[in-house]
Amino acid sequence: MTNLNTKLIDREMLLELYPALASKGKNKYYRLQWLTRSRQIPVIKIGRRLYYDPEDIQVWIKGKKIPVGVIK
Repeated sequence: MTNLNTKLIDREMLLELYPALASKGKNKYYRLQWLTRSRQIPVIKIGRRLYYDPEDIQVWIKGKKIPVGVIK
């Protein structure tokens, strides 16, 4: 799925693009850290640093959508 011209982004840029992934309170990165550690969100690890592919995040978000009338 990943295009070779895709620019990887860090957590600060990810939260700028998708503020719903940020936690409220003192540590705005808590929710994103939890999603990353529990391997629920796609992440790319290069050395010790974590990066996110915006295209992978878009696909992940689309996969989380609930169709109309299916909420339980």
